[in-house]
Amino acid sequence: MKEVHIKIFILVNADVGMRLKVRSGGKTIARLLNGESCILQVKKGQHLKLAYSFPYHATICLKDNTEEEFVIVTYYFREYFPGILFDLLRKILVPHTVNEEEFNRANIEEYKKAINPRQDFEQDIAILVTGFLLSFIYTFLPFNLLKGEENNRDLSFFIGVMGVIGFAMLIEQKKLINLKEYKARVLVFSALSIMLDIILPLAPL
Repeated sequence: MKEVHIKIFILVNADVGMRLKVRSGGKTIARLLNGESCILQVKKGQHLKLAYSFPYHATICLKDNTEEEFVIVTYYFREYFPGILFDLLRKILVPHTVNEEEFNRANIEEYKKAINPRQDFEQDIAILVTGFLLSFIYTFLPFNLLKGEENNRDLSFFIGVMGVIGFAMLIEQKKLINLKEYKARVLVFSALSIMLDIILPLAPL
């Protein structure tokens, strides 16, 4: 038998009160709330199955050459659209094998900073205003200057609507989005705007 020290950190503001289920040999041997830890007696070389907030689960294959093992389990996904869509397709319940010192030192604040670092920055008002203005122009452009250009009208309307939604979300999710993601969204919209300006043949007034 070996001692397995296990701790869980829930790094999102969701599923309050849910417990991590730890199973071995077909039985549930522990249930942990966020931030809790426990010591389990498990046979060497066995697997531990972890389950939290169906359908998210993970499996740990315990080492058979040690007397103790230290495991920290994290549960994390980005809490905004569209990041959440990408994260839900990957492993969001992840076990990490660490040494004893790191296990004892670990706390939820440090893990939140490590897995989802925030950068304090001020959103550029001029960029937001310009983005909104261009988005509205692209949205209503098909009804005025692109008569008879069905494909281009659809493209312009799509980019315009997505721009309005995207810039609205930049403001609403200011505290969730870091600087890298902010720049990425602005650059994507800028690239689409340039493409639209190049390929759209405007009908004469």
